[in-house]
Amino acid sequence: MVTIVLDIADNGVVKVLEDDNINGAGESFISKTIYDFGDDDDFKNRIKFLKELCLDIGLQTGNDIDKKRLNISVGSGIKYKHTKTELKTKIKACESLIAKYKKQLEDYET
Repeated sequence: MVTIVLDIADNGVVKVLEDDNINGAGESFISKTIYDFGDDDDFKNRIKFLKELCLDIGLQTGNDIDKKRLNISVGSGIKYKHTKTELKTKIKACESLIAKYKKQLEDYET
């Protein structure tokens, strides 16, 4: 059986994974992973922690060809005031996404 223990640290999380029957051979395996969130301004370590935890517990998150897929991403708070540059970047990203969907729609119609 696989056991996962999460220990909360001052600046992150320590994940201890223990498998008492690895590969069905009856041997035990222990893995400790430290996730440091202290200097994680871009949230990369937090995303890595969540993705690896999903993998460890066998949580299916979907893939690129599924209709639904759980996506762990970073965004701004709903009350965050974007700068002019950030707004322009977001508008360009939306326009690019619209162009992509229009192209896909054209492919269906031809």
